[in-house]
Amino acid sequence: MKFATKLSLGCITLLSCALCTAGLILTGKSFSDNLETTRTALQAQQAKEKYTLERSIFTAAETSALFSPIENHTLATAAQQYAEQTSDASSGLALWVNGTYTLYSNLSTALPRTVQLQAVADGAEHWRLARCTGRWYLLLAQPLDIPGVQADLLCAYDVTRVFATRDAQLRAWMAVSALLLAVGGGAAVLFSRLVTRPLTVLQSASEKIAAGQYTERTHVQTDDEIGVLSRSFDAMATAVEAKVDEMHATLQSQKDFIAAFTHEVKTPMTAMLGYADLMRAAPDDSDLQRESANYIYHETRRLEELSRRLLALMGLDDADRLTREPVSDRSLLNQVVRSLPQGSTPVPRIIACDCVVSVDRTLWVDMLRNLTINAQRACKGIPGASITLRCEQQGTTAVFTVTDTGCGIPAADLPRVTEAFYMVDKSRSRADGGSGIGLALCTRIVQAHGTQLQINSTEGVGTTIAIPIPALNPDALPIPDVDQKEQL
Repeated sequence: MKFATKLSLGCITLLSCALCTAGLILTGKSFSDNLETTRTALQAQQAKEKYTLERSIFTAAETSALFSPIENHTLATAAQQYAEQTSDASSGLALWVNGTYTLYSNLSTALPRTVQLQAVADGAEHWRLARCTGRWYLLLAQPLDIPGVQADLLCAYDVTRVFATRDAQLRAWMAVSALLLAVGGGAAVLFSRLVTRPLTVLQSASEKIAAGQYTERTHVQTDDEIGVLSRSFDAMATAVEAKVDEMHATLQSQKDFIAAFTHEVKTPMTAMLGYADLMRAAPDDSDLQRESANYIYHETRRLEELSRRLLALMGLDDADRLTREPVSDRSLLNQVVRSLPQGSTPVPRIIACDCVVSVDRTLWVDMLRNLTINAQRACKGIPGASITLRCEQQGTTAVFTVTDTGCGIPAADLPRVTEAFYMVDKSRSRADGGSGIGLALCTRIVQAHGTQLQINSTEGVGTTIAIPIPALNPDALPIPDVDQKEQL
């Protein structure tokens, strides 16, 4: 059952209960007041009838001695005469003696005697209702003030009209209630649909998102809890969409990585197999043997370096693996220059500001070394090209930069240069021994340190790569760093 249907049924049920309760209370109150008014009037009427009957009895017994007991037949005759004179179809009376037997009665024979006895026994302070032959009667008893006789006047008044009025009110209330329920039920259905419409929108949006339509949103703009839920749902959907896009991008990157790695490995392996086959086919050709061995050696070293870099790239996922230590910028830059391959040009120029940073020395030097080697490759063949390794302090931040005046990077390639195995000039990179993961490795290293590479390059002008990192107080350096005193 839908929530809107449940809400509608709940509203209709509450409306029904409210109408029934109000109808019963109001009708019951009206009936009680009407019955009380009727009873009061009938009690006053019975008092008059009692007085009149007593006078009739005394008149009939006026021949008797004063204060002598009045005979029963005299009482009965007087009661009969009075009843005949005041006959009323809506009422009747009975004259009881000693509370046990009747001297005279014109009450309906359908009225149970036990009920009459109980009414007489109750006395003048009580009243009783009785139903017979489809009509309602109010029974009232009054003792007669007759010397020497215990007599009671029992009157039965027809009060059916009081109950008929109550029944008519109930029927009218039921008709009004039915009309109100019809109108209220329709209003409840419309209200429920209006209130639950945002939930229907949420349900539809969730089903579409589950089916893969991650751009679906609810756009419910209300100030209640449903509006808050809708905005939270839209925020969740946006996060899910971003995560899915990220997963797709990661998956595509992984596919590109695997494809590029496969190509990088397949190409030298195929060439190495070819040279090995030549060596087997011509074992007496010393020049061919030397050329083949040199190529196999060169490609084996390149695959070894590729494997080492891949392992380093895969091992930098967790910043907790870093071994940070306070170290001076001059020491780091000097160590980078010392680690460069012998004879590589141009030789970098160092500009240090003697600040202190907290880094993993090995990884940070390796990162700057890779950037420097890339800069040397960019400067190859360009007369007068230069490289500068610089560190300058800007407030509380130390900024390392590697600047070259080489060939630069085309603007179209800048967004992808940090992807693994992406190379701007694949032929020249392979000729220089490049593998296409140097910048990817550098990116992972600086990310593990909580910073990032800032690459600015203009084709034909040169490239500058900046790496900002928080600077420490110079006093954080535990012992004097010898490299700080070196002159370049």
